[in-house]
This record gives sequence, C-alpha cells and structure tokens, in this order.
Amino acid sequence: MFIGLVLLLLGLAILLIWKGSDWITDSLVPVANKLGTSYIAITTLLVSFILSIPELFTVLYSGLAGHFNIGLGVIIGSVMINIGLTTGLSATLKPLTVEKPVAIRDGIFLIIAAAIVLMFGMDLNYSRSEGFVLLLLFIPYALNVWSFEKWRPHKEQKEKVENIKKSLSVIGHSSFLKFKPSLLTFFLGAAILVSGSFLFSFSLVNLSGALPLPEILVGLIFGAIGTGIPNITAAIQGTRKGYKDAAITETFGSNMFTLLVTLGIITVLQPFFIAGKLLYFDLTWMIIIHVLMLAFIFKGYHYREESLTRYEGVALVLLYLAIIIMNVIMF
Repeated sequence: MFIGLVLLLLGLAILLIWKGSDWITDSLVPVANKLGTSYIAITTLLVSFILSIPELFTVLYSGLAGHFNIGLGVIIGSVMINIGLTTGLSATLKPLTVEKPVAIRDGIFLIIAAAIVLMFGMDLNYSRSEGFVLLLLFIPYALNVWSFEKWRPHKEQKEKVENIKKSLSVIGHSSFLKFKPSLLTFFLGAAILVSGSFLFSFSLVNLSGALPLPEILVGLIFGAIGTGIPNITAAIQGTRKGYKDAAITETFGSNMFTLLVTLGIITVLQPFFIAGKLLYFDLTWMIIIHVLMLAFIFKGYHYREESLTRYEGVALVLLYLAIIIMNVIMF
C-alpha cells in the first residue's frame, strides 16, 4: 500500500516537472527572440540549465537529507541516460547530425570533465576543494561557448537563434493547458517545476526506504529516469520533427551541467565518501559510454555520413541497459 502511494506521488511529480518545464521553455522563446544574436551563448547555456533543474533539485534534496548515495545515483544515472536513451533512442528513429566544431568544443571537454570526476574519486572521497574546482571548470566552458558563438558569421548566428527557439518550442511541446508565453507563465512554470522536483525528491527518498535496494541503485534507475523523462520525450519529439542535432546538443549541455555544477554544488555543501564499486564500475562505465558516443560522432565525420546512425543509436541503448542490468545483478 505504501509503495503504491509513493509510486503514485512519483508519477504526479513527473507530470508537474513535465508541465513546469513546458511553461518555462515556452516562456523563453520570446526571451531568445529578444536577446537575438547578441546574447546567443547566454540563451544556449540557459537551455542546459532549464533541462537540469529537476535533477539538481533532487540531488540537493537527497544529499542534504543525508541520502548522498541517492543523489550520486541520480547524477551518474542522468549522465548515462542522456547518452543511452535521450541520444540513443532518438538516433534509432532518425540518424542524428551535429556540427563538428560543437562536437569538438563540447564533446571533448565533456570527456575531460568526466575524467576529472573519476580522478577526484580515486581516493574514494570528494572534498570541498574538489567541488570548488568542478564549479570553476564550468567557467572556461561557458566562456568557450560565448567566444565560439560570438565569432560565428552573422548569418549563422541568426540561424542558430532560430534553432534555439525551435528547440525550446520542442521541449515545451505539450498541448495541455497552453497559455500565451509571458513573464507570468515563466514564474508559474518555475513554481510548478520546483514543486514537482520537491515532491519527486521526497517520494524518491521514501521509495528508497521501502524497497530492498541500495540507495545508489534507486537513484541510478528511478531517480535518473524520473528526472530525465521530459528530456527524453523532448529529444525524441525534436528528432521526429527533423531537428537532427537537438538530442546530441541537449546531451552535451545537460551532462556538462550535471558533472560540473550539480556535483560541484553538492560536494561544496557536504563533502562525502564513495564506495569502491561506484568508482571502479559506474564512474568508469560513465566515461566509456561518453567515449563511445564521441567515437561514433567522429567516425561519421571521417566517413562523411551522419554523426549517429540508427545502428549506433541501438548500440548506445543496449550498452545503457547492460550497465543497468549489471548493476542489478551485482547487487
């Protein structure tokens, strides 16, 4: 009975997160139009931040409530689900493409960030100073995005702004309770998103206490999937509409924010220890799936084909499922 109620609350929380994200991103379309080419980098980074709010809130809530392993599971699970399901499932529908400079700028930096996270955990401890380093590493990434977008030819900048607006409209794709985008819908969406994130975090902690599963596994499976459903749906919807770079660019931006900002904040607030299995298995596979995705993308450039083919999308999905299954078996 108790588990059924918790699952019902989790479902309600996901709906609130979904609708809150919908209204916020709808409200950002006119913002993107107003900022235009002058602040294209700000708008690009803002999209990554909006996509990561539910996950950030869940990690902070569970961590500050003393359930650090749930938060860690959400972080690692979200990063892998973005590649395995958000990008992988999208590629199985239609082959994906992404600009080579963007893949170099974001993809390589993302692997470096993941390697640093692994390196910091080699002593099975994340210290406050390491958390500050992760947060500081987001600054050169943001500056690199700003510099890259600033020096685009003006025509490309205008096209990029249009693509951002299309991406925002895809993320906010729900037709239920649509209102004209405004400042009111932005704050209303923010309130619903935060409320949904709080309810999700509360329910996830209670689910962990009710199930005979370790907290890390609850976060890795239930937490990551719950906070990632809006992203996955938006990416698939965008791919079906012909936005072939939406899933990959969303994954790049969201994973960068997760590894550097979300993990950085929780580490600064409360340094913590990790289990050896988390380091030698989960964090290692997290890097492997990143490297595999980037290898597929650069293979596409080499052979002058799509960045991610359908077969490569299937491979990413199967690898993600294999990692989850191995986690369950090892438990």
